[in-house]
Amino acid sequence: MLALAEKNKVKSGASNVEFIEGQITKIPLADGTADAIISNCVINLVPEDEKQLVFNEIFRLLKPGGRVAVSDILAKKPLPEKLKKCAAAYVGCVSGASLISQYQTYFKQAGFEGKTQYPKSPQNEHLVYSRAIANRVCRCHHQGRQRRPQRLHRDTRRRQ
Repeated sequence: MLALAEKNKVKSGASNVEFIEGQITKIPLADGTADAIISNCVINLVPEDEKQLVFNEIFRLLKPGGRVAVSDILAKKPLPEKLKKCAAAYVGCVSGASLISQYQTYFKQAGFEGKTQYPKSPQNEHLVYSRAIANRVCRCHHQGRQRRPQRLHRDTRRRQ
């Protein structure tokens, strides 16, 4: 996968891209490296007893004023044991779904403050689908300083 990514980097001529190998619970980057972190249906594949480590890692990696957007499947209520043990439901990102209240706890225990948005989803009595957490602006206390939300600006200049 990394070899293909490097090949595509060269092919595209991108000079501001770097690929690294690591685990989601311990990413080999320095503290305060990222302006934004995006996770798309990955956290619910992490074992429940390691999920807090993921949120701690997100907090550690964000610069002051950084933003995080997570799209995951969350549970409105506890999932039945049969569903939790189903391999197809696991690879479909369903059986590892955390409760919404657990996500709130993970963010808070990692050091995040402020509001977290959870779009409503009436599709299923047990689950909230995709974009369960969207564009969470973080206010974090980090080494005695408070992180304040900043807007991320897109470069609108034309590319040559």
